[in-house]
Amino acid sequence: MAISRSRFLVLLTCIASVPLLSGCKLEIRVPYGGQVVSTDGAYICRAEQTCVIDVVDLFFDQTFVAQPDAGFSFIRWEDRDRHLCAGEKTPCSLSTAEFEGHEILQAILESDETFILQPRFALKPGYCPEPELVVSPVPPGH
Repeated sequence: MAISRSRFLVLLTCIASVPLLSGCKLEIRVPYGGQVVSTDGAYICRAEQTCVIDVVDLFFDQTFVAQPDAGFSFIRWEDRDRHLCAGEKTPCSLSTAEFEGHEILQAILESDETFILQPRFALKPGYCPEPELVVSPVPPGH
């Protein structure tokens, strides 16, 4: 089941009551064609990288933006099982601020769950990302 931004608030309350316990993880998977950055600049995950963020307290509050490279466009956030902001086309805001005192959510969070944020980029029509690879025929005698 894909997870919308609003359902994130119900499923992702990564709280670790003891520093030795790990909280949940946000895994950012970035395909070729762009990068994902947080609006405050704390996180940058580049093309063809997977970045993992440990979310361990009530202070996690980030907005992630999918930034396409030249010649690419951001289509949407992937819509798959355990994916956050699924199908949305806007920046993805994630926060654990409102979950203090919710025992059921804390139990889920202490289980080392991993949630995924993955943009989908598409090549713009007519754009060649590596023009040096385009070979034109050479007229005879040149």
